[in-house]
Amino acid sequence: MTRSKYSERRCNHCNKLTKMEAVGGVQANQEKTWFRCTRCRHMSLLPINTEKAANGDGAEAPIATPYAPERSFHVGEAIFHSEWNDFGKVLSKTRTSDGGHAIVVNFEKQGQRTLLESFIVTE
Repeated sequence: MTRSKYSERRCNHCNKLTKMEAVGGVQANQEKTWFRCTRCRHMSLLPINTEKAANGDGAEAPIATPYAPERSFHVGEAIFHSEWNDFGKVLSKTRTSDGGHAIVVNFEKQGQRTLLESFIVTE
């Protein structure tokens, strides 16, 4: 599993929530690394919010809730879609034409996608 070098964070310089590029190695015993704002190009030393991946290969991945159509999510929540092997962030929630619920998610690899949420399976 690969880890993206981009993550959405708040830039300390331009004070905007933007995509930040990891540009440096982890600082010794600090769990921090250098990130560059893709908007203003300012660099900041920021904490790394990661945990070890569940597959045991030693790769790191952002902390995220696994996606399932039966679950309910909130705006700003990080999710992981196992079929696409991709991480994303919930941008908004909408109601579908049949009265169901959907979320709009911005994925790292797949881009912006609309997914079902709180889906009730009837037999």
